[in-house]
Amino acid sequence: MKIVHIIFSFSTGGTETMLVDILNEQSKTQEVELIIVNDVVNKDLTDTINHEVKIHYLSRKPGSRNLLPILQFNYIVFKINPTVIHFHNHNGVNLLKHKTKTFTCLTIHSVNTPIINLFKYKKIFAISNAVQEDILTRGSVESIRVYNGIPLDTIVANGNFIQNDTFKIIQVSRLEHEIKGQHILIKALNILVKQKEITNIQLDFIGDGSSLEYLKKLVKELDMERNVNFLGMKTREFIYKELKNYQLLVQPSFFEGFGLTVVEGMAAKIPVLISDIDGPMEIIDRGKYGFYFKCGDIEDCSEMIYKIINDYQAPEITKKINEAYDYVKENFNIQKTAQNYINNYK
Repeated sequence: MKIVHIIFSFSTGGTETMLVDILNEQSKTQEVELIIVNDVVNKDLTDTINHEVKIHYLSRKPGSRNLLPILQFNYIVFKINPTVIHFHNHNGVNLLKHKTKTFTCLTIHSVNTPIINLFKYKKIFAISNAVQEDILTRGSVESIRVYNGIPLDTIVANGNFIQNDTFKIIQVSRLEHEIKGQHILIKALNILVKQKEITNIQLDFIGDGSSLEYLKKLVKELDMERNVNFLGMKTREFIYKELKNYQLLVQPSFFEGFGLTVVEGMAAKIPVLISDIDGPMEIIDRGKYGFYFKCGDIEDCSEMIYKIINDYQAPEITKKINEAYDYVKENFNIQKTAQNYINNYK
């Protein structure tokens, strides 16, 4: 089977990270190629793609009306003559300018994806029940749920649950506070330090984005520079090795179709705290495998962190962490994700 995956840009994000794992896994048994349309490419990420996967760079400027990249795209697809064309942007199918009998499919990676192009694909995949229900409600579009997966064996798990002198919290995502809610977490931490007088607490942000300066300014205004660190972009190898050294992973998002970093935290055997939006709530099974607070509620976020700090070594938290790890192993393994796609192609 010849499979070609199509994505517009390849910056660092959950979609791109997941796609790397899919490519590497599928290329073990299938002939796999990748076309990246735009000139937005993170080389560190593409370097982690298996050398068996042939990558085509079209280097189009985002939003460009230049027809040359589109002609190149169609020529490459014609030359490959794939069995499957798997898109990862809802409007990617519009790049095809000739009729094809090739099986076309799309993975929808987030809620609120425009539905106008979805009827042009032969099969639609959704990464969670939340995404599946979203497109069904808004556009009566049927889809097949295929959960995102992670390379579980590469994540170093915490084995002892011992609390250090400093309670360390990690947040991994793009720094876009209006979507990812990092300012909620900073303000919740401020309450813990100033009102609860918990000074031995540290928050590390991993990632980059348009909100970096805003968030740094907020930290300075709150006089929280001793407690908050911005570590910038880090490789997955670094993150997977370091997660075990934290006592809590927090994902305070306003919008999230899934939440890959939540799964990664569970795989590292550390507690996870999320905002109560559909995608992440699905991952923790409504609280069975993690903790949650009311989305956007700074006080509630602060109270939940305070509770986790005080109960950190309680048997019920240890039990939740171990059960979460087993749940991830069963449901969010990349081998299972990749095989699910192949089965559905057939």
